[in-house]
Amino acid sequence: MHKVGDETEGYCSRCRLNTYQAVAATDGRTIFTATCRTCRNTVTWKPEVSAEEVRAKQMKKLGKLQRDRPRLSSPPEVISKRPARGGDLAGPLRELSKLTGKPMGLPAEEAPPPVVIGAPAPVNERLARWQALTAKLSSRDGKPYLVTRTYKPGDVVLHKANGLGVVESVVNDGACLVLFRDSETVLQMSVSPLSLER
Repeated sequence: MHKVGDETEGYCSRCRLNTYQAVAATDGRTIFTATCRTCRNTVTWKPEVSAEEVRAKQMKKLGKLQRDRPRLSSPPEVISKRPARGGDLAGPLRELSKLTGKPMGLPAEEAPPPVVIGAPAPVNERLARWQALTAKLSSRDGKPYLVTRTYKPGDVVLHKANGLGVVESVVNDGACLVLFRDSETVLQMSVSPLSLER
C-alpha cells in the first residue's frame, strides 16, 4: 500500500536517472505521479530502469545526433547578392556558366572573385594588408572591442584575444569584418544592452 508522501525509487524522465522520489498521487495500489528528490519536478511515476537500458537509450540518441548533424566536409558557402524581389534572377545564368565553363556577364578579366566564407585569404596577403593598415597605428589609436558599439570601415579596435584590428567592411547591421594580424574575423556589433541583460 502506498500513501502520498511515501518515499519510493523510480525513473525520473527529467533527470533521466533512477532517483529517490516522494509519492504525489496514488490510489493506494498504483503510484500515478511522484516528485523527484533530485530535480524537485513532479513527473509520471515509472519503475526503475536498468543501467543497460539507460545506456542503450543514450547511445541511440547519440547515434541520431551524429546522423542528423551537418557534414563538416561540405563545400564553403558562397555569398551572392540577390535581388530584393522576384527570387534569384541570376540562377539560370550561373547554371549555363557551369555547363559551358565560361563566365556569364562580365568578361573573365573584369569578373570579381566570389566572396567565400570559411576560405581565409592567403596568410602572406592578409599579413601584408594588416601591416600596411597598421604601420602608423598603435594600441592608443584603437578602442576596446564591445558588441554594443557600432563600427564602420577603417575603425581601429582592440580585441582581447586577437589584439589590434582594423574594420574592413560592414557585413550587415549587426556584424563587421575585422582584419587582425593572425585572422580575418566577423564580429558582432550594435547589440542592444537590454538584450545582453537577459
